[in-house]
Amino acid sequence: MITKIQKRDGRTVPFSVDKITDAIYKAARAVGGSDLSSAEELAEKVCEMLENNGYSSANPPAVEEVQDTVEKVLVENGHAKTAKAYIL
Repeated sequence: MITKIQKRDGRTVPFSVDKITDAIYKAARAVGGSDLSSAEELAEKVCEMLENNGYSSANPPAVEEVQDTVEKVLVENGHAKTAKAYIL
């Protein structure tokens, strides 16, 4: 389970799946979506993918890795428009 994330300035801070959910939901709303539960499911998939790639509390992902994983999960799950809004 991931409990920490490494910020761009090198600090390690608590990891929050809710922040990923919020970012996905905001991007979805920007393109006309309104399904919070879908954003929650996608955020969980992001966490699973990060863990499958070897990230954990002992080996926290960097912010950039989380962002790249969010984009990948969105595209792989048919949310290309949301992925583009997320990137922007």
